[in-house]
Amino acid sequence: MAQDKGVLIIFDLVSTLTDAGPRYVQAFTEVCEQQGHGTPDREEVLSMLGNKNLGEITERFVGKLDDAGKKNFMASCNKACDALLNRPGWREELFPNVREAVEALHLRGATLGIYTATREDAMELQLKYHGIRKEFDQRYIRGKDNTRDAGKTNSALKSEQLNDIVDNYRRDQGGNAPVIVIGDSEADAKAAEKSGLLFIGFAVNERKKAELENAGVKNIVADFGALPDLVDRLMIPAANDNARQLAPGRSQTPKP
Repeated sequence: MAQDKGVLIIFDLVSTLTDAGPRYVQAFTEVCEQQGHGTPDREEVLSMLGNKNLGEITERFVGKLDDAGKKNFMASCNKACDALLNRPGWREELFPNVREAVEALHLRGATLGIYTATREDAMELQLKYHGIRKEFDQRYIRGKDNTRDAGKTNSALKSEQLNDIVDNYRRDQGGNAPVIVIGDSEADAKAAEKSGLLFIGFAVNERKKAELENAGVKNIVADFGALPDLVDRLMIPAANDNARQLAPGRSQTPKP
């Protein structure tokens, strides 16, 4: 088994590590119904997560609101979403084999980071809830600040986060230190490609797989149990300089 020392692996959070999509959809649906906006199409809301921010999702299902109304609606959604983690009977899971994959990569010496369009406080709640905080390096974790990042699309925000994380990592480790990004959406793939980073897509179902393939992603896993070995295979070329050997975001998986 290869040792993945010297590689930074940056994970998206929601719908990549955590199966939090149903909670976000439930909270959004409840607030829509409570405030008289009807019941949104749950599958469509779920499909928008990762690619669209809450403001864009709100406009799609609620319509145009004035600034104060939109701010209050979104704050209600965030409050409802956070509260669900403590609602009796509600349970949120990591995707299968996430915990084992994260622990394996950490034990092999990889540095693990997170980038996410989730609010920083909500991100910390999720990591604590799932008990996986200790495997991730605080220096390479970025969440959303609703004031600082207001109005940014998910693609723009995630690209900024990746650039900031990678700049810090390569300042610490050297300019050619390899980085792999793992996410579930087209926005994740585009952010990684824009930053010139190798990307692995996580596809929980055929719809996600098709979305990633349509975005040009070649390295796709459907089960996190396969992730550590895939990372090993991608780290083989040219003394781990994957930036020169593999096309960013659209690389071919090396043969065993």
